[in-house]
Amino acid sequence: MKNIELKYSSLVAGLLLLFTFLLSCDDNNLDDEMDIINPYVISYNPVSGVDGVALNSNLVITFDDIVYKGQGKITITTDVESAKQVIDVNDANVTLSNVNRVMTINPQDFLSGRNYQVVLDAGIVVDSVGNRYFGMPDNEAWTFKSGGNPGDLDAPELVSLSPANDDTEASVFGIELTFNEGVKTATGSFVIYDGDTGTAIHTIDAEGEAISINEEVITVTYPSPLAFGKSYYVQFEAGVVKDIAGNSFAGITDESTYNFTTVSGSGSELAVHIPFDNDLSDISGNKFDAKLGPTASAEVTFENDATRGAVARFNAGAYAQLPVHPLLRSVAATDDISVNFWIKLAGTDSDPAIIGNKDWGSGGNPGWLLCTDDGHEYAPGNGTDHGWIVNIADDPKGGNRMDWRAAAMNPQAPALSDDIWHMATMVFDRTNGELSVYIDGVEFSNSTIPASFDLNTVPGPLYDTANDYPITIWEDATGAYNAGDDRRAAMNGLMDELKIFNKALSATEITALLSQ
Repeated sequence: MKNIELKYSSLVAGLLLLFTFLLSCDDNNLDDEMDIINPYVISYNPVSGVDGVALNSNLVITFDDIVYKGQGKITITTDVESAKQVIDVNDANVTLSNVNRVMTINPQDFLSGRNYQVVLDAGIVVDSVGNRYFGMPDNEAWTFKSGGNPGDLDAPELVSLSPANDDTEASVFGIELTFNEGVKTATGSFVIYDGDTGTAIHTIDAEGEAISINEEVITVTYPSPLAFGKSYYVQFEAGVVKDIAGNSFAGITDESTYNFTTVSGSGSELAVHIPFDNDLSDISGNKFDAKLGPTASAEVTFENDATRGAVARFNAGAYAQLPVHPLLRSVAATDDISVNFWIKLAGTDSDPAIIGNKDWGSGGNPGWLLCTDDGHEYAPGNGTDHGWIVNIADDPKGGNRMDWRAAAMNPQAPALSDDIWHMATMVFDRTNGELSVYIDGVEFSNSTIPASFDLNTVPGPLYDTANDYPITIWEDATGAYNAGDDRRAAMNGLMDELKIFNKALSATEITALLSQ
């Protein structure tokens, strides 16, 4: 009887211990310990069997459970063997999101109009307790068809280069590659190498902001200008350039297929000379060619003027920009600069920008600018003010600004916008701390307002160091100020012989320019 009681007591004690243990267990741990179901796919995107899939589409897989990367590969095949892709699940192009339930695969672009199949290896993911994905069931296939023309299997061909291979007067700002058909860029880089040392000078993301594509033309803009008079070569891998169907260009991977020497530079204090005869080219020797502004709504056209000969017409909505280069910045208090040009325009309301390198939304913004100001009303002595303005402010923006105003001079300066040809000249003589403004070779000033001419009051850089705006013609440097008001946007007129010097022009030199 005693043995039976002892056994019964032991049984009760054991049950109590088991009950206590079960109460102390974490529900989640129990769930994990009881999870014996392998993760499985609940949806594919693109949906299997779909047609017309975009060539740059991602592959997206949704699982039934929270999963983590395991081991294995994603294999993408089509009827073109060279288009086969095998992607390791631990590659950076494979990511998990949405609480680790959604896997996104970023493959290379698909070929056009091809049938594709995707196979997932067993074990590419595991759940939180290590249960492996079993792989795709035998009766399940993930297939789809890419959009486009399946007949295009030919790689794009390189038709021309600018600058050309072996060019000895290449621009320091960028290159253009022209192909025989529409193209796009993919993952990779365009690399510019120093021809003497083989050092990579610029590594430019082929899908970044420095790349622009206009159908068959790819333009690569350097992050900063190359040096004058140096040799360089360009390389990029196969597949960086593709046609619209997804066929890859073979790339350029040697040192001789695309090499050039940059222009030697003007070798003088003349930084820019744009004659405006039939284009926006700079003939100073620096190749600081202007380009139509990126937000321009009209073209710059060229015509023959009875007085000046070949000139440029800046139609309403048109504007141009020079490239950004250290030679076109006035940084230190000794960096002198002079700007000279011929202009003919009728007066207009408001204060549209004619030339400058600043955001004209505020006169206190860093940079310099010349604008008309209610030019349709102004004539010397008629009681109206302003007429035209030269504005200057230095960086950082801190309230330092100068405003030369035509109507405030003594005597008042002639009108600039009276539909007659005038030569305008601005001399920023920072070495001597003096601003001089001329019209038709005559300087206009006012000794009673010396602060309007004292460049020592703006000792900082005369450009926006944060935005590094380009010198802009017929707009402010943002490309938005004139366009933002119908009165300013309507301004159109003629321009001729723009010259920018890295020096303070003398009165004698300005007189000489008047006769050119």
